[in-house]
Amino acid sequence: MWELTKLTPEQFQLFREFIYRHTGISMQEGKITLLSNRIRRRLRELEIGSFDEYYRLLTGGRLAGELEHFFDAVTTNETHFFRTSGHFDWFAGPFLDELATRAAAGGHPRSVRAWSAACSSGEEAYSLAICLAEARTRLPGWRLSVLGTDISETMLVRAKAASFGERSLELVAQERRERHFTRGDGDTWIVRPAVAALCEFRRHNLLDPIREPPFDCVFVRNVLIYFDRESKKKAVHTLVDALLPGGYLVVGPADGIYDLLDGLRRHSAFLYQKP
Repeated sequence: MWELTKLTPEQFQLFREFIYRHTGISMQEGKITLLSNRIRRRLRELEIGSFDEYYRLLTGGRLAGELEHFFDAVTTNETHFFRTSGHFDWFAGPFLDELATRAAAGGHPRSVRAWSAACSSGEEAYSLAICLAEARTRLPGWRLSVLGTDISETMLVRAKAASFGERSLELVAQERRERHFTRGDGDTWIVRPAVAALCEFRRHNLLDPIREPPFDCVFVRNVLIYFDRESKKKAVHTLVDALLPGGYLVVGPADGIYDLLDGLRRHSAFLYQKP
């Protein structure tokens, strides 16, 4: 019979520290029930008898591939297309207009590189790609690309599949659905190849430098809320380093990093520019 009780405070602290070391995510004291429930699902699936046994196997590396399953189980991945629509209105309008003006004056290459950091199952990255696809007539011959990264391999598999349920598309107007998606089985919608081809997905931990050419724009929204102060500093350093001079950082309203962005020019509550 599996141990189906809640984590003890001591066990909770061990798992909290393990999660923090690997991801920078700080589990709050009040999350003991939530974390217990999510780990308990892994106990059932693996037929492991206790939290202590699971912790020993997890930290000892004796469960092949389990680290990814563990982080998938304990992290939150809730998103949908065009979440906080004003951010995408800025990206599709003033941002692309500015790049076009700079390129016409010889001050920017005819390309756009955007990064959706902590992209979860890909809705944000594909939303950016839709904006770029709709701007092709304004940007003829430009190289357009979106990189989506996440710490969860399971989320990246879902992102690469480019198939989404009705709930993910609840903010997408019918005309946009018909132009950029095809109907799949049931209530699923599949991103059309012309949009999907603009996106690339790969695993990345926000605490680590990203080995990529610099970006014109980085979206990082509603993820740093789970990080403590030191982890936020590391992540912000990674994100700012990844921007081209003059590039923009788009942040979430609850991420709590405004006082870490002093070196950037503030345009609004969500928008910061690298000098």
